Amino acid sequence: MSRGYTLIELLITMAIFIFATLTFSRFFIAEHHIYAVQEADTEMLQTSRNVLNILSRELMLTGYGLPSQISGITKFKKDELEFRTNLRDITSSMASAAIPDQNILRVQDSTGRSFKKNDVIVICDTITTHRCEEHTLSENGTNNAITLTSGINEAFPEGSRIDLINTIYYRYSGSRKELQRKIDRGVWESIADNIPSEGLIFSYKDKFNNTPVSSSDICRIDIILTVESFRTDVYSEENSGYWRSGAKSSVALRNYL
Repeated sequence: MSRGYTLIELLITMAIFIFATLTFSRFFIAEHHIYAVQEADTEMLQTSRNVLNILSRELMLTGYGLPSQISGITKFKKDELEFRTNLRDITSSMASAAIPDQNILRVQDSTGRSFKKNDVIVICDTITTHRCEEHTLSENGTNNAITLTSGINEAFPEGSRIDLINTIYYRYSGSRKELQRKIDRGVWESIADNIPSEGLIFSYKDKFNNTPVSSSDICRIDIILTVESFRTDVYSEENSGYWRSGAKSSVALRNYL
């Protein structure tokens, strides 16, 4: 005759089962937490790398296409930066000489269509006097001509160089916690989100590694970027539960060294 389980045996079995369940639950919770931390670290690191790569690549071109007497940086603040360059290397040269007040310039064949209405250009006599003038286009360029909103001030010889000049803006938006970017007359676009307060810091140095007096003295820009995780960690009390990852890049302005 078989004997059934006693109440004590059942209670002991249940206790062992509950203990094992709790042990395995803690293990899986810990493993899930480790995975979540690694996932957040990877995402923050990738965001930092992408942003710093974009910033570094464009900042190194600062001043390209501009005459040496004009600084490529037009605004420099701790969390805001504005600079000018021929970003896409759109250039041409005059196919014939131009006289003062002339507003339609003949350019090399097949290059005029690269220039659009409201584009800013710089014309430089790179052959004789190295004079330069800045103008805005009143309409889209044609195959071999561009039209200015106003005539040139001085005569330019055939072969004078023409550069399209872009203005690039970067800023931190505290209300959106974003790093935003705009080119020329475009709209502000987010290139990184989850940026905390003080998460974007630009610092500027001159050729003596001192704080520059004016924009024309800037030879290097250091960038510090901090990115927050997109979800909170209930086990962390720092930064309201958000993980943070920081990265730094130093960019030498090759056109101002």
